[in-house]
This record gives sequence, structure tokens and C-alpha cells, in this order.
Amino acid sequence: MKNLIKVCGILLLGIMFTSCVDYVQSITYKDGKYHIYYKITLSKLIFAMADEDPEEIFDNYDVGTIDDMPEGTVVKPINTELEVGEEFYVDINPRTKDDEEKALLPKISGNKCFIPFTLGTSKSFLNPDDYSGGSDAGFAEAIMSSAKCRVLIGKNLLPSIEIAYFEGKGGKNYSIPVYDYGESYCFEIPFIVLMQGGMYRIDRIVVIKE
Repeated sequence: MKNLIKVCGILLLGIMFTSCVDYVQSITYKDGKYHIYYKITLSKLIFAMADEDPEEIFDNYDVGTIDDMPEGTVVKPINTELEVGEEFYVDINPRTKDDEEKALLPKISGNKCFIPFTLGTSKSFLNPDDYSGGSDAGFAEAIMSSAKCRVLIGKNLLPSIEIAYFEGKGGKNYSIPVYDYGESYCFEIPFIVLMQGGMYRIDRIVVIKE
């Protein structure tokens, strides 16, 4: 899991300047196992405009370097004309005793469900103080508010949802929009919220079930 978090941290460095990243996280349940999926990609076009090579970011993240992730994790490279990145797949038994596997699974307590948000566990966020004034701050904020992460969870795990949020200080939570994707619910999280980790607990999504 550490490698995935490292990749997430590296990608966040680019978010302040361009909406060039796409992040998808999915949790489903079938045939007695949780199926966990992540997709992280970067835009080749935008990096080319900056005379940079996005493929270099993923050079050290292949099947041979995932021994600190849950056993059985499969990593597949993505390299199309428009984007480069990786997909991560892992199937987990709900009765697992492995701590790294359990950290990826949703947890239910009463009418609440806690969904791990892997990107929110990264500690490699840019310092908001670096862009606390001037035109840079407004530009960065505009870009980050338009770039979004998507987290999907199967309806066989959560049949109905009342609200979803990040827990905030003093009870001031951040409300997360939820969309019906047919067999799954989709949570959309603007990247700008990840810069507000001091205000919200962003390592998990809290869902109130109906």
C-alpha cells in the first residue's frame, strides 16, 4: 500500500499547476470477496506542454516493487496516446487478518459506513502557505476546484445513502456529492479539499445509510 500512497503523493505535486490527473477508486463485492480497484493517470499533452515526461513518474512502480502492498495485488500499466498511469487490482477476503488488506476495506458501525480514501492518506501535499497570496493562489484554487477524484462503491455494499462527508473540526463537515451510477454510487471529491487536510479528516469518507 505504501507504493500506491507514494504515487498519490507525487501526483498531487502536479495538481497545483494543472488539472492533468485522473483518480478513480472502486470497491465492489462479488463471489465472497471485496474487489478493490484504483486508476491513476496523467495527461501526456499537458506534460508535453511543460516539456516534461509523465512516464518517468511511473518508472519505479511496477509488479516488481509492490511487495509492501497486499499480497495478490496486480498492477497494470496504462499508456495510451493521451495518458499514462497505472491500474491496481486486489481481491480481499472479508475475513482477512492482514492489516494492509483490512486498511482498504469499508467498515460499518451502526448506520455509518467508513470508506477508506487512499489518496487522502498521502502526506505529500503541497504546503497551502506556498500559495497563500497573489495571483498564484487564485489560479491554483480555480484549477483544483475543477479537478476531481471519483470514489465508487457497489450498491450490494451500500444499498442506499442519505449523506456522505469528510469529518471536520468543530462538527463542520465537508459534504460530498453522491451520484447514482446504476450498480454503484459515485462520490466526487474536488482536489482542492485535499489541501484542506487540517480542516477535515480526509483519509476516509463517512456515509450515513438510509
